[in-house]
Amino acid sequence: MKTVSSLVPSYGFSAEQMETETNIAAWREATSTFFDVDELAAADALPFRADVLSYALGPVLFGMARASGQRFRRTAETIVRSGVDHIILQLYVKGSYEGVTGGRPIRVDAGDICVLDLAQTLETRATAFENFTLVVPRPMFDARLLRVEDLHGLVLPAQGALAPLLARHFGALFDYAPRTSFDECQAVIEGTISLVAACLRGELERRDADRNVTADASLLRVRQYIEAQLSSAELSADAVALHFGLSRASLYRLFAPIGGIADYIRSRRLHRAFFELASAGSRQVRISEVARRWQLGTDAHFARLFKAAYGITPSAAREVALFGARQVPPGGNGAASPLSRWMREIAPPRSAE
Repeated sequence: MKTVSSLVPSYGFSAEQMETETNIAAWREATSTFFDVDELAAADALPFRADVLSYALGPVLFGMARASGQRFRRTAETIVRSGVDHIILQLYVKGSYEGVTGGRPIRVDAGDICVLDLAQTLETRATAFENFTLVVPRPMFDARLLRVEDLHGLVLPAQGALAPLLARHFGALFDYAPRTSFDECQAVIEGTISLVAACLRGELERRDADRNVTADASLLRVRQYIEAQLSSAELSADAVALHFGLSRASLYRLFAPIGGIADYIRSRRLHRAFFELASAGSRQVRISEVARRWQLGTDAHFARLFKAAYGITPSAAREVALFGARQVPPGGNGAASPLSRWMREIAPPRSAE
């Protein structure tokens, strides 16, 4: 018999036990790290209702939500304010949504599984829905997939084999979560992430085949090397080619499907700079120091690159991050919502190498 203290933490609330306004406040707080929400129940005849039940399963979060229709947004300001860098998968059991993820249209119906990158923008409108959500720190996919940034907006359709397979696993994971102990978490999550990554890899490869794009398995090793060297002034296409014994032409061909090696290195450095500016631990660091740390040139050059990538300037990003930090209630352990606190705990902002 497992003791209560040995089981994984859970968090949730039920609309039946709350007044509507209290329910709305609880929903906004629970979703604040993920999305800005509005137009709550705007198209529904009944008042807004939301139920949430989530579990902290070691390095990932998993839970179920039911809610009335609404609009979800994740802007550059939302990303900076939340300061978290995760990938989420959602299985829509009921309901649907449509909108734009990272500039591309998306539609998700009941039975589909969608993937969202919390480092990228989105705006969607959902009908009343019920879904399962799996929240995964980015590094867990970085080690298993070639192009994690390509996952944003990916949909596994209900008509295929992959979505139903994962749907059964998600259902079992939710059913057994209340009885899962800390000791069992590691094996459960390692198996879950391996299964999810295999399914996502299969869908990405199928999509690439449709686009006549090929991926070299060695690209993963090269990307991991680049990730470890991002703060180095010596990192360049020539240095990478030399390290792996590749010709420049071979290296360029390897990175051609994802936009070229120079663009890839720059985008990863900007990603690191973005989340450093959003980090509570770097509030006293000058923006020019962030630019130098990630080899992004002069202040003016960094500002141009940053705004082109994220739609706001580095100074605006810093202000949004500071404003968000001031909204955290004292004694809140870094976040108002348990879900927000758990997300920060499972994937703290990366420091410089």
